[in-house]
Amino acid sequence: MKRVEAQFGIVSLMIFVALMVSPLLVHAASYNVGIREGDWIKYGQFKVTWSGNGTEPSSVADEEKIDWVRMDVENVSGTTVTVNLTVSYDNGTQTLQTGSEDVASGFLSGSVLAEFSPIASDLKKGDQIFNYSLLPYPQLKGFTPPAINQTTLGIYAGAVRNTNLLELNETFSLMNSTLTFTGRIYWDQSTGAVVYWYEKSPQGEDNSLTGYTELSYRVTGTNMWSPDFVGTLYDGLFYPVADSVIVMAFMLAVITAIAVIVMLAVVVLRRKKIPLSPATR
Repeated sequence: MKRVEAQFGIVSLMIFVALMVSPLLVHAASYNVGIREGDWIKYGQFKVTWSGNGTEPSSVADEEKIDWVRMDVENVSGTTVTVNLTVSYDNGTQTLQTGSEDVASGFLSGSVLAEFSPIASDLKKGDQIFNYSLLPYPQLKGFTPPAINQTTLGIYAGAVRNTNLLELNETFSLMNSTLTFTGRIYWDQSTGAVVYWYEKSPQGEDNSLTGYTELSYRVTGTNMWSPDFVGTLYDGLFYPVADSVIVMAFMLAVITAIAVIVMLAVVVLRRKKIPLSPATR
């Protein structure tokens, strides 16, 4: 588990660096907490792969054993959210991490991992995901956080949801190497919870970066929203894309199918001859 936590720590560092150097067009936003005490969200469908020179790092092998992760909201105070994060492995063992995040500044404390942390609710295209001027570190206040690329429809945990997409593709220098970090993250717009995460980040062991790890997962259950008809039909088949074309096409297909069934039923009923009862003759 220590190796897994160390790897997630490296990934969090890569994300942090990528966020600091992202030169995106942004505008001011309001930062409000969209999740509440007692809310929970569960993540599954973990996919972890490694590509590089030599033997696959042991930390990657440990990550490949993750079955699911669940985040439980323990407390909300102002813009600060305190959560418990349960990580469950294929062999049935579990670990518990506790920490907090300020959704306005992005400041993390405790052992909560950045990959599962929420952002503010109701952000939209062009909004910065955090306000670094609120951080307790003056040296970071000159950096500009990235902004939401777009708001798009997606189907998550059995429901059609408006989601905020952030795409990252950054190159930077670290440990005398030129590295690239690629990320595609979707947050639920109304709650700010992560619903889909993909990243490709540098990876290695013994202070040596020898390859890249790809990590992805998605929400599989939550009490923050209820399944709907379209989502129940399509959940598990939808793969996040940069726009809502697939979801809209599926919704149109469902509506069309229902309309056709109703029309056929009406035609059949009209053509069917219903004999009169003796009382009405």
